[in-house]
Amino acid sequence: MIGQRVRELRKRKNMTLRELAAELEIPFTTLGNYERGDRSPDFGFVLDVAKYFNVSIDFLTKGDDHINYDEYLVSRYTKDINTMLNKANPEVREKILDIHDQIFFITCEHAVSGASKPNNKELELVQQIVNFLLRMKNNFGMGIKEDGFTPSTKFELAKLYLKEKQDIDKSFNELFELHIERSIK
Repeated sequence: MIGQRVRELRKRKNMTLRELAAELEIPFTTLGNYERGDRSPDFGFVLDVAKYFNVSIDFLTKGDDHINYDEYLVSRYTKDINTMLNKANPEVREKILDIHDQIFFITCEHAVSGASKPNNKELELVQQIVNFLLRMKNNFGMGIKEDGFTPSTKFELAKLYLKEKQDIDKSFNELFELHIERSIK
């Protein structure tokens, strides 16, 4: 299994056996033996290959379909959202899909722009805004009380909310400025 995966990864990078062996600092004959399954590699080799190709050890040893952790997260997210959408009533499902589409539209240009230096500032601001919404949903870390909050807790929550609101206003203002700059170029 390991040898097949190493060969597959090597060919994806259009590398010869000798080139990869040189990169891993092992004899090319040894690498050839590993790829053919004539010899079993030690753990150090497996670790070196995983690091070199940025893949998981599970991908190399168990035949895991997920090449790396990012690919695993995408797969898990897709399964989780499908499960959630299948359980949601149609009205809620439509709203969830609309929000998802809008966030996808906002962020996808960064993934496919091909710019040598992507503008991560916009993504950081969008992330700050989304994080604010999550913190607000969770009462800014104060939890949800079935019997409500005491007056002093409500006061603390209001102070915290105002502080957070100032921060989110700043993020929105920066985001607007980025879009204005882009529009007038």
